[in-house]
Amino acid sequence: MESFLKTVGNLLPYHLLSYGALLGTELYQSFINTKICYQALPMKEFIILQKRLFPVYFGTQVGLTALTAATHPPYSILSLIQDPWSVAPLAVAGLTGCLNWFIYGPRTTTATLVRRALQESENADADSDGSKVQRANRTFSRNHAMAIHLNAIAMVATVFYGFSLSATLLAGF
Repeated sequence: MESFLKTVGNLLPYHLLSYGALLGTELYQSFINTKICYQALPMKEFIILQKRLFPVYFGTQVGLTALTAATHPPYSILSLIQDPWSVAPLAVAGLTGCLNWFIYGPRTTTATLVRRALQESENADADSDGSKVQRANRTFSRNHAMAIHLNAIAMVATVFYGFSLSATLLAGF
């Protein structure tokens, strides 16, 4: 019982749980949830779902990155500051998550809605050369590519952090 109480009062289990939740969330959302939804839903419903899902995902990613940093063993942020091999990947994951949450996620959503509206509108015929649709496609592609790349960078940084954490644990703090 004493051992259990020592564990409950230690940052390590909370750190491992927050790191595991971060990595699991990134992998699940990126490789399972999005793929299944894309294949199973009609495009209109897929877009509606993604519009609601991705802000929550990016916010969760940022929050779990902050929680992982705040619970870094053995002394929270103070320990993290002294470990540049841990600070860098967590900073990258946090920054890329913020960029997606506040900039590229909303831009991608807006571009998706504009592109879809142009494709479905009756006025698309009035755009004889298709320049509006082409512009909308380019805007969507550029923002979507940025969001995908930033998310991939965050995942690589999160995995790298796992190796840094393992090295720290093997060294005994």
